[in-house]
Amino acid sequence: MKSEVFRFLYFLLLLSCISSFVSEFHTKDKSFLYADAGITEIQNQDTNFFSSYLKFWKSLVLESGGKTDNGESVYSHILTRFFPTFHLALFSILVGSVFAFGLSLGATYFRSKVLYDIVSFSSNLVLSTPIFIVAILLLILFFYRLEWFPPGGYELGNTYYVVLPGITLGSRVYARMSLYLLPEINKEANSKYVQLLKTRSYPWSHIVGKEIFLKVLPMALILLVLDFGSLLSGAMVVEEIFFFPGIGKSLYYSIKSMDTRLLATLLMYSGILFYVLNRIGFYLQRFFSGGVPS
Repeated sequence: MKSEVFRFLYFLLLLSCISSFVSEFHTKDKSFLYADAGITEIQNQDTNFFSSYLKFWKSLVLESGGKTDNGESVYSHILTRFFPTFHLALFSILVGSVFAFGLSLGATYFRSKVLYDIVSFSSNLVLSTPIFIVAILLLILFFYRLEWFPPGGYELGNTYYVVLPGITLGSRVYARMSLYLLPEINKEANSKYVQLLKTRSYPWSHIVGKEIFLKVLPMALILLVLDFGSLLSGAMVVEEIFFFPGIGKSLYYSIKSMDTRLLATLLMYSGILFYVLNRIGFYLQRFFSGGVPS
């Protein structure tokens, strides 16, 4: 436990240094943002890294993250964007994992080489296709042609608005999960343990739906935790296409508008979140493998 605390503190120190440096360096010169307004001289405050770093921590601890360029509290801004992002990430994980497990187990249950090849081909196709292409195709089909779902936006708690961006992101979860599950399920189906169950007349549905499923579930859960962490950190391209008010869109806005405080705090948020979920995945792996975390 003590080593984990020191590991986190060391990570936090490095992350805060990087977040402060990147945000200050990126927003050092904003003069080109005002070129169209005819403003030629912008007053810049040149500060060294140490003073900027102390100011950054002061805003994080004592000032609720400071203020955005629009005068909004940074923490309040991130909190309002977190719930839509959480909703979208949860929907994406559920869609991707349900299809991945369902089709991968189905290929084994029906002993279908055709279904196995279809799932494998579709997974590779999704991963080789840029995600913005998937988003545009979904918009053309489900909004423009069928008019089933809105093109973007969000209402709190309304899943109707997360279907298209959720399927877009969920397709990547489905593809990565399927490429892991297909060979693992096939290996378990041909294992000596499964052969023993067959000789004892266990139903094939029981073997696939329980025995094989429980064998591949632990590592799949770890992969889902890691995917969930990356989705909670924001998906800039998808959120921008669907003008979804999430963390990714805020991160894109902070980079585009050179909002120092918002950018630095979002980098801290994303880094801490990704670190915590990665460590949870690590401990899950040690737990399922019977090891003792150090």
